[in-house]
Amino acid sequence: MRKTLLAAMLVSVVASSAMAQTHQAEAPRASGTDTSSHTITYKERTQYEFDADEVEGSVVHPDVDLITGRVKSHHQSLVRPRSSFQSELLQSVDSL
Repeated sequence: MRKTLLAAMLVSVVASSAMAQTHQAEAPRASGTDTSSHTITYKERTQYEFDADEVEGSVVHPDVDLITGRVKSHHQSLVRPRSSFQSELLQSVDSL
């Protein structure tokens, strides 16, 4: 099972890389031949006019409501540290 899955993945990787290539690079020509047979020229300025086109549309919203989660509440601690143990210290000295 693993071998067939691995083979299928390998074939798909090789096939996808072969499809991605558009053409092979040409071999360098001899120095006596003309390499500028295909020249491309562009206009200095291209202008598009959309005056006659009418564009209609509407705002699309989802059909659901946004529900936010409950905010975690913060409470003060009910345990308060004691500031003085003096009375307990005096009682412990008396018991000695």
